[in-house]
Amino acid sequence: MINRRTFAKHAGLAAAASIVPVISLAQAAREPRRIGFLMPLTGGSGKLGQMMLEGAALAVEEVNAGPGAGGRPVELVQEDSQALAQQGIAGFRKLVDVNKTEVIFTGWTSVVSAIAPVASEAKVMLVSASTASPAVRGISPYFQSTWMFDDETVKLILPYAKDKLKVKSLGILTVVSDLGSALAQAVKADWTRIGGAIAAEDVHQPGEASFRPILLKMLNARPDAIYLTSSNGKQLAQIVRQARELGYKGAFLSYGAFEDPEVLALGAQADGCYYSSPSYDAASPSAAGRKFVDAFQKKHGRLPNVHQANHYDLVMLYAMVADGLTKQNKALTGASFREYLTTSVPRYQGAAGDYRLNYKDGSVLRSSIVKVVRDGKFTKLDDLG
Repeated sequence: MINRRTFAKHAGLAAAASIVPVISLAQAAREPRRIGFLMPLTGGSGKLGQMMLEGAALAVEEVNAGPGAGGRPVELVQEDSQALAQQGIAGFRKLVDVNKTEVIFTGWTSVVSAIAPVASEAKVMLVSASTASPAVRGISPYFQSTWMFDDETVKLILPYAKDKLKVKSLGILTVVSDLGSALAQAVKADWTRIGGAIAAEDVHQPGEASFRPILLKMLNARPDAIYLTSSNGKQLAQIVRQARELGYKGAFLSYGAFEDPEVLALGAQADGCYYSSPSYDAASPSAAGRKFVDAFQKKHGRLPNVHQANHYDLVMLYAMVADGLTKQNKALTGASFREYLTTSVPRYQGAAGDYRLNYKDGSVLRSSIVKVVRDGKFTKLDDLG
C-alpha cells in the first residue's frame, strides 16, 4: 500500500522527469546551427577573406533577427586556412570533429583540393564562392561552387581584350599552383584559338615578392597585355607595381581575385588593369540586391563588393535549404543538404545575381562583366555575357 506521502513523492519525481525532455527539446530547438567558415583570414589573401567574412556575417545577423534557418539561429564558426592546404586540413578537422559542422563555406584551390577527399568521406558539404580553378571541376559530389571556373571566364574576357582593347600579343605570368597551371593552360588555349599571339610565358612561386627579373625578360618581348593567374591580392599588386616601375604601360588581364584592396592601394599604377567578374554592381543593384546593399552600407559606411555579396548569398542559400529540410521533417546533415540542393535548387537568385548551378561537376554559370581599375575604383566597363 502506498501512503499519501510516498505517492506525493513519486508523483513529484515523475512530474519532474516528464519536464526534463520538454526543456531539452525546447533548448535543442534554439541551439544554433553551426556553419563552418574556412577561409584565409590572415596572410596574403587575408584582406580578401576578411571582406568575404563581412558579407557572411551580415547575412547571419539578418537570419538571426528573423525566424532563423529552419526555425533555429545560425552561428558562423571561423577557421583561418591562410589559403594553404595544411592549415585548411587542420581547420576542416576542427570544424567537423569539434564544432560538428555539417556544411562548410570555403575557398582557394589549394584548400579545396586538400579537403575535398575527406569531406566526401565524412559527407560534409563544401560550398565555395571563391574557387576559380577548373582543377576542382568534379572534385567531389560534396563540393559546389557559386563562382565561375576560369576556363569559362577566359572565353569571355580574351575575345574582349582582342576586339575591344586591341590586344594582339599576350604575356602569361603563371603562379606555380593548381589554379595557376590550369588557368594558364586555359588562357593559352583560348588565346591561340582566337588568333592571338603568345609573346612570352613565365612562372613564379606563391610566396615570391620580387618579380623584376621575370618581368624584365617578359617586357623585352613587348606584350600588349599580361595575364596574371595569382589569387593573392598582395602578390598581384606587387607584380603590377614592379612592372609599372620598369616602364610597362600595357594592360593587365585577370579574373575576380583581382578585386582586392591591395590593388587599389597602388593608385594610378593600377590604371589599365582589366578583369572578368560576375555582373554585380553595388552602385546600381538589382531589386534582389537592394536590401543587401542598403544594409551593408548602413553597417560599414561603404558600398559592398562582389565578394561580400557572394558570401552574403551563401548564408541566405543555407537558410533556404534549412527551411526546406525543416518543412520535410528532415535533419540538416551534409548529405541531406546536398540532396535538397541537387533536387530542389537548380537556380538561385541572390543579392549578387542569378546562379545556374551544375551539380554534375560542381560548377556554376553566371552573367559576367569586365571591370577596370579607374580613379581608385573597381569600375564596370562592359557586359561580357
